[in-house]
Amino acid sequence: DSFSSLSSLPYCCAQNSSCSFNADGSCSCDYRTNFKDYNCTWLGGSDASVTRESSIVVATFVHEYTQLLNSTCFSSYPSAANACDHLWVADGEASMFAADVESFTLLIDHSVTSPKSGLATTSRQMQGMLFVGDNGNDHSSAKAIKDALCQSSSNAVTAPEGGSSTNKSPCYIPPSTAVGLDYFSIGTLLQATGVTLEGESYPGSGHSARYEGLTINLLIDYSNSKDWHGLQTNISYLYKPSVVPQSTFKTTSLSPMSLNGSKRLKKDIHGILFEVRPSGQLAVFDFTQLLLQLTTSLTLLALATVGVNILAQYVLRYRHYYSEALYDRTADFDNISFLEAQPDEALQKELRDRNLPTTGPRERMILRLMEYGYRPGSSRSTSRASMEPYTESTAMASARQPFVPSAPTGP
Repeated sequence: DSFSSLSSLPYCCAQNSSCSFNADGSCSCDYRTNFKDYNCTWLGGSDASVTRESSIVVATFVHEYTQLLNSTCFSSYPSAANACDHLWVADGEASMFAADVESFTLLIDHSVTSPKSGLATTSRQMQGMLFVGDNGNDHSSAKAIKDALCQSSSNAVTAPEGGSSTNKSPCYIPPSTAVGLDYFSIGTLLQATGVTLEGESYPGSGHSARYEGLTINLLIDYSNSKDWHGLQTNISYLYKPSVVPQSTFKTTSLSPMSLNGSKRLKKDIHGILFEVRPSGQLAVFDFTQLLLQLTTSLTLLALATVGVNILAQYVLRYRHYYSEALYDRTADFDNISFLEAQPDEALQKELRDRNLPTTGPRERMILRLMEYGYRPGSSRSTSRASMEPYTESTAMASARQPFVPSAPTGP
């Protein structure tokens, strides 16, 4: 409850010659010429707020009316008279700003549940940060306001986890805590959205946002997973405030001032409406979803392979060469069992007999023999002839030499 003095608040009427009072209860001051000033009042937390299920209104300007029930509207209350101009007649009014509303603090108590996974936890069991960054409608002055907040926060970092210190937006700021709950000053939340109550409410309004009020959406983004790391042990969250551009807000309350209901107090409360909305994703492991993703990925890979093969074999300029390069023709594997049973020395001898390299593992030696046409029980000369790969030069040489039949051999 440490508020600034009224003399340091430019929107409050000063009780001296620098301000002149107007008929509507406002004053015109030479230190704030853009907008009208009003008298200021101190408000406590209960008087300055209207709390609802998922929203809260923080009063910035209050217009109070004391009203009396017009007796001429009734012949004998509650029987109505023949005519009635005004049911309620003003008996007095007052207009005032809530002094130093930026110093008020907003305590946030929230929880999250996921019916599908059974996850349920409260804000006392989670860790969160305030995000100060672009919310889609930033302008130069909004960026400067956010930069000032990051610069004034000694614990502002560039990322929620593992971030380094920074003095400009975007940044992440840890909240203050009390009894395990987060709280922020109203001024901090306003800066995080890039607005000031001293700016014009909307073009042509002639009043500040402090007078007209505004609406701020406070998004709480929950997450329990991290890219490339999967599920995390604890749920984390980010506060992401954003202002509704050119918005205003006012709510009205009525309080009876007499037992018979003939007198009441009407309050028009202009202020900041904070609407809290949940967002984000809570992940759980799902085997069915895993199969679906794998099947989809494999299908896409297969379609990509088919598309590339079609282009390579039937469309591209060098398709004939690509067709030959796409497929490898292997040797006949009929004799692999026989070669597997041979010792390494026998394999190396067969390779040397055929002037083939003897290096590499056993499997490489066997494949080398098979590629060059090895046949069990064949002679060295026969094997060498059968293993010679067919080349164009060999074919041409054979074509140039005349055929000489070999001498017959005996049975």
